[in-house]
Amino acid sequence: MNATPARTSYDEVPYDSLPFAQSHPARLATVATLFGLKPPQVDRCRVLELGCASGGNIIPLAEALPNSWFVGVDLSSRQIADGEQLIRKTGLANVSLRHASIADIDDTYGQFDYILCHGVFSWVPRDIQEKIFEVCAQRLTPTGVAYISYNTYPGWHMRGMIRDMMRYHAFRFETPEQRIGQARALLDFLAASAKQDGGAYNVLLRNELEFMKNQSDYYLYHEQLEDVNEPVYFHTFMERAGKHALRYLGETRITTMVTGNFGADVQKTLAVLSTDQVQTEQYLDFVRNRMFRETLLIRADQQPNWGIDPERVYGLNVACGAKVVSKTVDLQSDAPAQFQSRSGMSLSTTAPLFKAAMLALNEAWPATLPYVEVLHQAVTKLGRLATGEDLAALATGFLNAYVASDVIELHATPVTFARVPGEKPVALCHARVRAAEGNARVANRRHELVQLTDLHIRLVPLLDGTRDRAALTDALVEQAQAGLLTVQKGGQPIADPEELRTALAATLGPALDALARDALLAG
Repeated sequence: MNATPARTSYDEVPYDSLPFAQSHPARLATVATLFGLKPPQVDRCRVLELGCASGGNIIPLAEALPNSWFVGVDLSSRQIADGEQLIRKTGLANVSLRHASIADIDDTYGQFDYILCHGVFSWVPRDIQEKIFEVCAQRLTPTGVAYISYNTYPGWHMRGMIRDMMRYHAFRFETPEQRIGQARALLDFLAASAKQDGGAYNVLLRNELEFMKNQSDYYLYHEQLEDVNEPVYFHTFMERAGKHALRYLGETRITTMVTGNFGADVQKTLAVLSTDQVQTEQYLDFVRNRMFRETLLIRADQQPNWGIDPERVYGLNVACGAKVVSKTVDLQSDAPAQFQSRSGMSLSTTAPLFKAAMLALNEAWPATLPYVEVLHQAVTKLGRLATGEDLAALATGFLNAYVASDVIELHATPVTFARVPGEKPVALCHARVRAAEGNARVANRRHELVQLTDLHIRLVPLLDGTRDRAALTDALVEQAQAGLLTVQKGGQPIADPEELRTALAATLGPALDALARDALLAG
């Protein structure tokens, strides 16, 4: 019988457990599909998360995929207890959190279609790192996919140097709170000194300090002050994975695997230097000074094909949140139209079919549409029927946009939710529970983090499907009268009950619409 794991630093300073979109099984399945494999069906799969904290990543997944089964393992008893409490409150029956060491995972756990390990590998000793590889090799189903994120060189050399400085100073003090405070004090000192010099070292130093000063206390404590933080070169990571009969599939962000952004000369040189995909990836890391990877692994008997065939897009779902930058989009000519993603990346096209498809996706956002439905809506906008040439041309356009930017999203499974608030709106259950506890950050159906307003924090717990808009207004009025919600007019709090009700009734509709746009309402 395994012994109870000892208390950890994560019991002292819990890590805020949040959704991580890149680890969604559907994203892993999408990459596997594009690279010619047939991954397990996402809506009926088994998922294991190593280092699950309090379940902030897999609990929303369990709600979104009710026919799948999720298991999370973590060494922190405090975080597991917090997660179990959240599971009880949501009533989810397809997720289980276990207080255990990764070293304890054995045959009794069974097999899993997807294994997730985010923010763990670089922060555990070498024997546990090897165990992570072993778990992926032994617990993956034949066509399963494993996700492991880790810090990598050469980019982490600079950040590692700052980590050494912070540890040198902070560990003169005893408590976690003191160490975090002193680490921040040292960052301030280094930032002030770096301003005095414009040399290359100080330019790099300022960039790193600017990043770290905006990070949370728990990030600084666990990322920078932990005893173990072992970055690794990508080729070394893959050599170690290979010894466990694991093969490289790709990265969750396929855009990082593309060499085209570096120009023809760099592409030509990479083709000469590299004999396989792993070597290409390593040289790309050298060029980019990369410091973090989200690598996907498969069993060694699976062979990906990195030359993507557009036909692999046909069975996927598509989404696009890019806004139209052009004043007009002319579908009857080759006039260019420009679209800009939420991150600021732009895409310009003159093809009427592609322009029409982008408009269809824009209308559906933030939901996905099956590829064939996008094609149907696009040709309908053009006033004609689809041809075989259209089928291939649009898929090629989507694929090119997907690998080169974040303007187009491809999903192995549809993202479903209520795009319009119903008569008695229902918010996602884990979001209701977190908001009721005062948490302003919740996961949406796209597995992204959404920041709630003060009004939303009070409104979301009420959206359990039992209240119409009149009842929701009544409940919000009660909260305002109890001092739990402040409603203002002209910068002054509203006290009059009837005026309060009028103001909240007028605000409720837009608030519900905003929650729907943020994919927080159940379909």
